[in-house]
Amino acid sequence: MEQILTQEEIDALLKGLSEGEIPVAEETEPKKQEVKEVRQQEVKRFDFLRHTRVRKEHFPALQFIFDRFSKSFQHSLSVFIEEEVEVELRPLQYMRYDEFVKNLPLPTNMNVLVTDNLKGFFITIFDAKMVFAILEVMFGAKDVTTPKVEGREFTKIELGVIKKVLELVAAEMEKAWEPVYRITCRYSRSEMNPAYITLISPDETVCMCELSVSVANVPGWMKICIPYTILETIKEYLLTTPSREDIEMRRKWFDKLFDRVKDVPVQARVILAKKRMTLKDFMDLKPGSLFFVDRYVDDPVEIEIEKKAKFTGRIGTYKGVKAIKIERILRA
Repeated sequence: MEQILTQEEIDALLKGLSEGEIPVAEETEPKKQEVKEVRQQEVKRFDFLRHTRVRKEHFPALQFIFDRFSKSFQHSLSVFIEEEVEVELRPLQYMRYDEFVKNLPLPTNMNVLVTDNLKGFFITIFDAKMVFAILEVMFGAKDVTTPKVEGREFTKIELGVIKKVLELVAAEMEKAWEPVYRITCRYSRSEMNPAYITLISPDETVCMCELSVSVANVPGWMKICIPYTILETIKEYLLTTPSREDIEMRRKWFDKLFDRVKDVPVQARVILAKKRMTLKDFMDLKPGSLFFVDRYVDDPVEIEIEKKAKFTGRIGTYKGVKAIKIERILRA
């Protein structure tokens, strides 16, 4: 039968232990040494700084953006090579840039796409098997093979194909981002060695999107790397996934604002001529005074909008009314 101590017995036992009246059996020295060795084996160094940098807030809108991109890119690539292509989006990953580079094959093809609106860039990497499969399909191969490509760089023809595919990526990326945040992408440069991409520090966190791409039953992949610091600049746009209603409402508001902005009055003026003169010459001017200007009578004149030159044109008349005919648009 089990013996249960009363409260008085429990208090007496605790008092005896605390005052030393009841002896406590000490662990033997070999036992202590064994426990110490086990604890030393289990202890690992923990880098608090590294953990803090990698553990970043995830952005739900990115999954929405890349899901749209995978579908539109599958269609555009299929049309480009005139062959059915399968593109599957894998889960987004947040990691350090040095860990991302460590998993890339060497040599690799890293392409920088500059995003003007975000004031940043994307890094796009294509699997060599995917590039060769696209190349063989474009040149009419019936049976697409998977050659061994390790250890050699891409040729000029292969780099030309990569650049064409990058143009598709840039165009479809702009469409995929449009419901969330409007961006413009353009090709900047390519590198074969990740060490030459010095725009990102090794310990910086990046968002990595991986797409499995199957061309003519040849499996391949492409990866898109975005620095986390660039995404933080538009954090408020990426925290929520836009719904269809939000997109429609935003489009309606944009159209209304655009119509209202078109009604804003602006000042337009035609500059007939310009002349620099001293204050003395200016004070000597009177009715009948003559001075030379910087153009001839039949030269085109500048047309300014809000004091900024936007057009050049000719002065004349139209249906008995003085008018200006615009001949050229001036680019800023």
